[in-house]
Amino acid sequence: MDKWGIIGLVHDLDYEMYPEEHCKKVRSILKEENWPESYIRAIVSHGWKLCSDVEPVERMENVLYAIDELTGLINATALMRPSKSVMDLEVKSVVKKMKSKGFAAGVNREVIIEGVQRLNMELNQAIDETIKGMRKVAEEIGLKGTVS
Repeated sequence: MDKWGIIGLVHDLDYEMYPEEHCKKVRSILKEENWPESYIRAIVSHGWKLCSDVEPVERMENVLYAIDELTGLINATALMRPSKSVMDLEVKSVVKKMKSKGFAAGVNREVIIEGVQRLNMELNQAIDETIKGMRKVAEEIGLKGTVS
């Protein structure tokens, strides 16, 4: 597995056991296991302005910062569809749900917008690329639904 995959896999390592210390506890956990500082920094920075004061700087850090919240919104949007699938999900559906403050209220829209800007992307492009990425692993993430 590559660096991006590993960081994506473990970025919420401390969330379930230490929700109040999310993005803080992970540093000590990974340092104890001799993880590279660049990996630790990327993981800690994904919670910038939410639960961390480590600003994302590197491209991977900014991608994780923006896309972590965006995947949550896409996931919730897909699960509300009759198909319960990301396979037939369209960008416009996600944009519509993003505008609805009561929908997936735990998703921080400001982080998505700022993160996408930090990546020099348009929101629709970021949503489209994220949906396509999630489609590649739809079965593994439980979003294949009833679409073949």
